[in-house]
Amino acid sequence: MQRNILLSLSLGLALGVAVTADQAAAQCANQSSGPDVIVGDVSGCATYGTASGFSGYALGTTSCNIGNAQLLWISNNTQHPVIGQNIYRLNDGRFEQIGQSWLKHGFTALQQNLCCPCQSSGTGSRLGVGCSDPYGSSLNGSQSGLGPRSEVNAFTGAFLYPFGSQGQTGNAAYKRAQVLRDDVDPANFPNALYFGEAQYVAPDDAAAGNGLNNVSWRRLNRPGAQTSGSFTLSTTGSTVRMQPAVMAWKAQDPTVDVQIVDVPGEGRFWVASNCYQGQGGTFRYEYVVFNLNSHRSACRLTIPIGAGATILNEGMSWPRSHSGEPYDNSPWTMQNLGDRILFTTDSFATDPNANAIRWGTMYSFWFESTNAPEAKTATITLFRPGVEPDPTVSVCGPVGGTPVPVVSNYCNAVINSTGVTGTITAQNIDMNARTMELAGANLPTNAFAFSLASLTQGFVANPGNSTGNICLGGNIGRVVGGNILNTGATGSLVEAVNLDQMPTPSGISVPVGAGEAWYFQFWHRDVIVGLNLPTSNFTNGVRVWFP
Repeated sequence: MQRNILLSLSLGLALGVAVTADQAAAQCANQSSGPDVIVGDVSGCATYGTASGFSGYALGTTSCNIGNAQLLWISNNTQHPVIGQNIYRLNDGRFEQIGQSWLKHGFTALQQNLCCPCQSSGTGSRLGVGCSDPYGSSLNGSQSGLGPRSEVNAFTGAFLYPFGSQGQTGNAAYKRAQVLRDDVDPANFPNALYFGEAQYVAPDDAAAGNGLNNVSWRRLNRPGAQTSGSFTLSTTGSTVRMQPAVMAWKAQDPTVDVQIVDVPGEGRFWVASNCYQGQGGTFRYEYVVFNLNSHRSACRLTIPIGAGATILNEGMSWPRSHSGEPYDNSPWTMQNLGDRILFTTDSFATDPNANAIRWGTMYSFWFESTNAPEAKTATITLFRPGVEPDPTVSVCGPVGGTPVPVVSNYCNAVINSTGVTGTITAQNIDMNARTMELAGANLPTNAFAFSLASLTQGFVANPGNSTGNICLGGNIGRVVGGNILNTGATGSLVEAVNLDQMPTPSGISVPVGAGEAWYFQFWHRDVIVGLNLPTSNFTNGVRVWFP
């Protein structure tokens, strides 16, 4: 009965339900069986300096023992908790883990009352029933007491002691929660939200079967001022207990679907997905896999797709291992097999230190499609050998259908003499006839113009004597052999394009290949208002993906 009450409370938290005072009281009155350590509070965030482009951070944590037995907290051996810290970013619908720390090894426990009335153990070597113990951010960021994650089995709670690099210190980011400085630069992500997450792993907590509620998260303020060359992160709001930071994504966007995936007798993953129509008409498919405590880890995510579904712009991100951890940071491979998308790293047999989804980390995966979403069953391939089968999970994925071209605008244009910006679009695309049209609008009247094309997107502001931005890069050619067009009395134009005669700088035409994306833009004559002097400008750009 006691476990059922706690399970209901944990599931309520997993669904984003706030914990009421009555629920908190019930949690204290109905302790779980055995020692049960949770993160009662993510208490602050320390900002250190930057080294080699990476900034160092540390999260403060207050643990609580909500079990009915004391939790061992003995220093200088293998009978104490270790504490991990993670940092996440939500930006433009994409949720990513951007940093992880090494593990703080606990050394003594105070007997305080953050979560429940404390029944003191009378010693610093055990955390009493109902008691809490604060570790400030500076303590969790103390480099000499931080050990590798690679030495810990989060499912059993077992770890090595003495731990690797014990007592060693280094630069400002060494062993701490390392985040690429550019990943928190407000200029790069002006609208992003940030979150901190902490996790306790303890051998007696795991032995009691209480290792599934040991992670909590809290919102972080958007970076502002700088500290020793790093953008400052600080906590805001309240700590959300006993759930991973992936639930912060759902808290910000209720359309996100979150699933708990257990490996029988081994560990737990949390999987979230969100599929929706984005700008330009394509559907965005976003996925995350968080490994809470599975020692077996994961080396592949398989997402079924409908036959003929158009798949574009596949990508992924992961938190970087650092400071001497043995794990590889190489990107996963991405394959479209027609009926499924595979995101894969090396197998355990190939490389035991491959870039697998290990405990306490979250990997993000994404792609776009012209095809709408429906329910699919994804597979998580486990990394380390074992008898348990690879788990499956319900996610959203694209339906099948005939691939169609995808058109989207990009790159801001500069206002021309009409007082607005010129635009370009692609229309009437016929893959059988191998033709399409480029249409320009909001241009000066009776002005000369021509179109440009490239296989590469780019950006050059005010090139030469022109006003405006070149939105193309790489090898840029003039469409249809460089025909000169005229905007006429309407300030608009339409140009027919032969998809078998795409331009190159050398003047030799090439056909559009299947799966290629081409980028187009109009150059046009303009005048300097008031001086009647000729100059030129550019429209925005248009991207066309051809199936």
